[in-house]
Amino acid sequence: MKSIFLVLILAGSLLAQRDLKLEGAQKLALVVGNGAYPKWPLRNPANDARAVAQALTNVGFSTTSALDVTLQNLDRTVSAFVAKVKQGDTVAFYYAGHGIQLEGENYLVPVDFDAKDEADAKYAAYAASRVQERIEKAGARVTLVVLDACRNNPFAATRSTSGGLAAMGTGKGTLIAFATAPGKTADDNPNGNNGLFTTHFITALQQPGLTLDQIFNRVRESVHNASGGKQVPWTVSSVIGEVYLRPGTGPAPPIAIEAAARPPIMNPLARAASNPLVPVSQPKPDLSAAVSAFQRGDVQQAKTIAMETLRQDPANQQALFLLTTIYYKQEQWDVLVPTAVQAIKAGATIPFAVGHHHTLTGAHGALLSISSKQVEFQSVAGSACSQKNMTVPLASLGPAQQTTNAQGILFFNLKITDEKGKVQNFNFVDPNTQVRQNPDGLPILVAPPRARQLLRAMADIFNQSRQQ
Repeated sequence: MKSIFLVLILAGSLLAQRDLKLEGAQKLALVVGNGAYPKWPLRNPANDARAVAQALTNVGFSTTSALDVTLQNLDRTVSAFVAKVKQGDTVAFYYAGHGIQLEGENYLVPVDFDAKDEADAKYAAYAASRVQERIEKAGARVTLVVLDACRNNPFAATRSTSGGLAAMGTGKGTLIAFATAPGKTADDNPNGNNGLFTTHFITALQQPGLTLDQIFNRVRESVHNASGGKQVPWTVSSVIGEVYLRPGTGPAPPIAIEAAARPPIMNPLARAASNPLVPVSQPKPDLSAAVSAFQRGDVQQAKTIAMETLRQDPANQQALFLLTTIYYKQEQWDVLVPTAVQAIKAGATIPFAVGHHHTLTGAHGALLSISSKQVEFQSVAGSACSQKNMTVPLASLGPAQQTTNAQGILFFNLKITDEKGKVQNFNFVDPNTQVRQNPDGLPILVAPPRARQLLRAMADIFNQSRQQ
């Protein structure tokens, strides 16, 4: 038996982290962002989903993210997520994208929505109450449903589809938050990186010592002030007792009231750095100390320094690189994907150490790197491989996917068009895959348990990067 011994170094980004102190077996979150509608695209839902996923992760949630999903994929994603919920859990569901109201029921609109009339629309969209009820029935102790889905949508205006979303009832232990009041529409904030509601939601999540009610009270006042009174977030709650997402000592700081001549809305990370709620005179973090902490095994200290750096400087490439290295080490695949994509966008080169798969010879060590401009393949020194090292423009990169071949081997398939216009298929396996020999001499590849999630994450990173 021999093992493919390789290392993966990646990149990352976003907000500062503290541990969640909520009671309960698990803290789970599902975050969905739909913006790539063929007929009615929205600018910010994908950004909103990534930022909220990071913010929830930073307060202790195990977060699952899904971007630009079809109805079928949304149903599968919700089903898989709800299957993880156990009695006593704290569960959050966030949705950004188009939403419609039909006969008093709210529906989340998938990117493949193509309804001809209202009767058809009910079967082409996903009822928001269905997500809520499934989480509640799974036994969640606290359920948080956040719908930034009442943006001004382009669907035909009728009595049931115009005027935003409808009010919703709650079961015991549930809080539902809307980006604006029932019957109203919310601002997609086309000039900013996030929707208006989500910008202030993320800011409030960072503040310690706030209950769920206090978080949304702050969001409501901030959005009201920022919109000049045109948008007022709305909540309904049956949560028993005080639930804290980010515990802290001492009284919560006062709400910052924005002046009438307010500055332009900015990226929530930059906003957090300039908001009066956050001290602006903090010294610049020492990234060399973060690297040293990581090398000696103090991952939490390294993460804290990297995140504080990104709070002050969201585009800091070194901090992004270090943070996503940590995400890989901790196998946090859901946050690894969006942070790696942001790191590539910020100019980082992400080198994946992989096993280059050959049908007859098994697999050997290789390095697969991606940047915002190119993809590079390199064989590890000493490995026998007929494939020459190559560097191709990112534009030459075809669709990537995590898949399984006829022999049941999990691998990551990447299509690259070379300089002669020929499409080449590259197959890669998890770097910790074990290579064994059959009695007939042919190799058997045995993947580690994490392989499916890792290879799917790699496919998502490559596909999202090529679409930037």
